[in-house]
Amino acid sequence: MCRIAGQVSLNTSANEKRQLVDRMCASMQHGGPDGKGQFLGDKNSICFGHRRLTLIDLSTDANQPMTNATGAYTITFNGEIYNYRELKVELQNLGYPFKTQSDTEVILAAYEVWGTQAFHRFNGMFAFALFDRSLNKVFLVRDQSGMKPLYYQIKNKELLFASEIRAFRAIGINQNHPDWKIWLLAFGFIPEPMTILNQVLMLPKGSFLEWDVAAETCEIKTYLQPKASTLITNLEEAKQLICEKLHEAINRHLIADAPIGVFLSGGIDSSIVALEASKFKGTDLYTLSLTFDDADFDESKFQQIMVKKLGSKHSSKQITEQAFLEQSNEIFKAMDQPSADGINTWLVAKLAKKQSLKAVLSGLGGDELFGGYPSFKRIRLFKKLRQLLPKAALKLFQYLPKAAYQKLTYLSLRSQLGYYLALRGYFAPKQIAAILNIPVKEVWEKLDQLEFPDFNPENPDMFASYLEQNIYMKNQLLRDADAMSMQHGIEIRMPFLDQEFLTAVNRIHPKLRFDKKLLKGLLIKSYQDLLPEEIWNRQKMGFSFPLQKWLKGSALTEKLKCNSNASVVSFTQGFLEDEVHWSKLVVMGFVVE
Repeated sequence: MCRIAGQVSLNTSANEKRQLVDRMCASMQHGGPDGKGQFLGDKNSICFGHRRLTLIDLSTDANQPMTNATGAYTITFNGEIYNYRELKVELQNLGYPFKTQSDTEVILAAYEVWGTQAFHRFNGMFAFALFDRSLNKVFLVRDQSGMKPLYYQIKNKELLFASEIRAFRAIGINQNHPDWKIWLLAFGFIPEPMTILNQVLMLPKGSFLEWDVAAETCEIKTYLQPKASTLITNLEEAKQLICEKLHEAINRHLIADAPIGVFLSGGIDSSIVALEASKFKGTDLYTLSLTFDDADFDESKFQQIMVKKLGSKHSSKQITEQAFLEQSNEIFKAMDQPSADGINTWLVAKLAKKQSLKAVLSGLGGDELFGGYPSFKRIRLFKKLRQLLPKAALKLFQYLPKAAYQKLTYLSLRSQLGYYLALRGYFAPKQIAAILNIPVKEVWEKLDQLEFPDFNPENPDMFASYLEQNIYMKNQLLRDADAMSMQHGIEIRMPFLDQEFLTAVNRIHPKLRFDKKLLKGLLIKSYQDLLPEEIWNRQKMGFSFPLQKWLKGSALTEKLKCNSNASVVSFTQGFLEDEVHWSKLVVMGFVVE
């Protein structure tokens, strides 16, 4: 895990490029504290920068940017390739001579042999830039699930890219997109491919940008290859497949030459990850937990049940209201883009760093894959509403007195984003207009311009899973997990998003995969012999904090209470009376001057 940046331009000097890329990389030093490097090539038209976090092959041989033995290809790479050992054996059998033990060199070798067809072979989380001298092209490539970020700007026939938005700000690119406040108030995040910065975009997941250096042109292509297979309809076969493939995935995710641990919240997903990890690590497994002095949020009882079963080397940190408020400014500053999430990740990553770990496994993805959210129950009703009611009638929901029902007006949007915003949106268009002092018509126009793939399978659970994976998880959970953990130089690995495991899960018939009686029933049944009943047979809590209480005494709340906008004051008062969720207060704090 590292941080990367670069510039491709025929119009700036070598010295200008080196200084610019150096400033970009310096702004991301927190994510690559173990070393830095630069590459300048193609008659000074290309400059790659790199900040290194050492995890695989800790030697200087694996430093980046890395150029292959013939000098034909150069790469700057952020992430991990979990199947690099298997690929390395395949490439060695084809005669490729490796000089390092790194997964970076495997990417170079794979590209040399298979070209862009290599990209779909990688099972990992990755974002990289690769220069092919023979083609005189630069490729920007991002992983299949969008775990690693890769931002870019194309302006004045010049390509810039980086792992974080702050790298663009470091070189004076500061103009915000005119619509970012509308997006944030609607979603709680800024949806890809847009960013808070005007003309800076996120490269879509599972795709690569191909930049022709001489022609100064580019094209974005997907490298994803659909996999057709017969659906599994036998329960025992499905359970066996899940256990087998997750076991293999976690073994791959434990590959490291530096200390690695597991986040242990006390919930189902992290407990299963820890159980599988302990099969490989035994009592050498490191586990990490956060606790609270508030019984409504504290899960230390369940964490300790798992620690006792695992026999792990466990570390925990109690977070108090005072400790949170003292660190809150630092936490919000750490966010690369405005978001209503990521606070928990920042704190648990800080604990991991204190324990001298470099990487930590997370249970992220289990809810999205197996139906762990309320959206899986609500989606059927929402689909019926959209089918039965005309667009004009759906828009009337925004005028209902009960705020919770006002979001149903989003079902009138033409794209599938309407379903997501009705399920998980923050403020309704009428509320957004009031907060920003703009016409509600403008809010509708800006949201209706957003594009989203027209995917609408017959099975409602598959549709809910698609929305959760491709909007909520991709835009908020994955982006915030990366940004906030890397502030402490910690890599978060997510075995539920392993490509082989995802392929296996997608082979299971929806009627088996999504249990109607028990949330995440198939996953629980698969591990029922190992997972203590106290862990799975209880109400879902999620990895949440007592922020509804803690933020009431914060400087943010005081600022919003005194705002000149009556709607902002009203929503803040609603928060103080526990009628408005704390996350809405946070996003208001970003957009209100």
